[in-house]
Amino acid sequence: MSAQTREYGRVGGKVRRRDVLRWLAGIGALGLVPGPALARKAGRSSGEGKAEAGGKGRETAAKAPWRTGKQLVVVLLQGGPDGLSVAAPVADPLYPFLRPTTALPADCGGVDLGSGFLLHPALSALAPLFAKKQLAVIPACAMPGQGTSHGPALAQFAAGTPTAQGKRSQSGWLGRLALALAGERSQMLVACQSDAYDGAPHYTMIAPGRGESLPGLPVEDQALFAAVGRLYGETGGALGKAFAAGREDRQEVLAKLLEESRRAAGGAIPAPHFAEFGQHFGRELAKRRDAALGFVSVGGFDTHSGQGAAKGYLADRLRETGQGLAGMLAGLGQAAEDTVIVALGEFGRSARENAFGGTDNGLGGVMLVLGGPVVGGRIYGEWPGLAGHRLAGGRDVAVATDWRDVIAPIAVRHLGLPEKKVGDVFPGFAPVSAPPGIVG
Repeated sequence: MSAQTREYGRVGGKVRRRDVLRWLAGIGALGLVPGPALARKAGRSSGEGKAEAGGKGRETAAKAPWRTGKQLVVVLLQGGPDGLSVAAPVADPLYPFLRPTTALPADCGGVDLGSGFLLHPALSALAPLFAKKQLAVIPACAMPGQGTSHGPALAQFAAGTPTAQGKRSQSGWLGRLALALAGERSQMLVACQSDAYDGAPHYTMIAPGRGESLPGLPVEDQALFAAVGRLYGETGGALGKAFAAGREDRQEVLAKLLEESRRAAGGAIPAPHFAEFGQHFGRELAKRRDAALGFVSVGGFDTHSGQGAAKGYLADRLRETGQGLAGMLAGLGQAAEDTVIVALGEFGRSARENAFGGTDNGLGGVMLVLGGPVVGGRIYGEWPGLAGHRLAGGRDVAVATDWRDVIAPIAVRHLGLPEKKVGDVFPGFAPVSAPPGIVG
């Protein structure tokens, strides 16, 4: 393990409005740990940070609202994980119709999440957390207004706003949250490069080291295509030429999709390696309770071909991810009682599977929230359904929950962020859906 530190200068409904205001008033009444506790903590631990001897630094620390020892860890599942597989709507009769080869059967062995949903059986490492009500699942979750191309969507996730339109922002929402929590004394642990924490005063990189890489997406049986091609070739004529042209076009499309999948995982920890690294990162988080925030990205979820169902490529990636998330909590030990982990993708996948036995980039995905403070054991948020008129653009799961509506209350209730600073973290964002109350 190696660590390095960088320094930055500071940069930058469906629910009635009165319900939202009532929630905001409620969180305003919560007790926040006063600044001096943070100042003492930071003074002992931030030797790599900027100079703190000046009066301005002391003033910043005195006003720091962060609740000492509380942590929020963001795990970005890069590539757009398939929400209809993570939390499968097995009670929806349209689910197997849209997913003839990738739908999970109701008797696949997954945990019943209630409300007609089933947790993918490959995520069995998370099942005990759901039973202990330390895991909550939010389907149809994404950021409204965002795109479905990986590069722009990752930039919009990092910016915490869809208005960036793929352009690099001056700061990321995690960087702004770090500043809002503890000013120049803010600390963060990260394991991957991301624009999401741009602008953070300090972060420590926990290098993931070398581990297993992604095996690559499965491709269709080319031997069968070759055999059929020879058969048509023997017959000659228009049929043989049409088949050959169609096969060439199909291979060209598949090659582009596979290359897109490779790029979508760029910079992230491969899911096979995360299964082991998660616990190591948890132990580092347990050592650094002066760091309010953590960030990891995991790659391997751009499943354009050979996705599989209860078993197969995606099931393997989910198993490794579940093991990594559960391992992170295990590595945290007792500190898991003060830690909230959120796992989500930059978007979801198309409701209907494609001709390659996979799914294409889509909108509504899924969000997992786990940890000791989580009020879990249930599905949160609304479910828009899979009927054609309820799908976004007739193809994607519609976004019913904005992930910022989940993060903002966690930042306020769990970390102690003043409600008035939510707008500093997410510019232009205002809560328009019910705050889930997902942490106690």
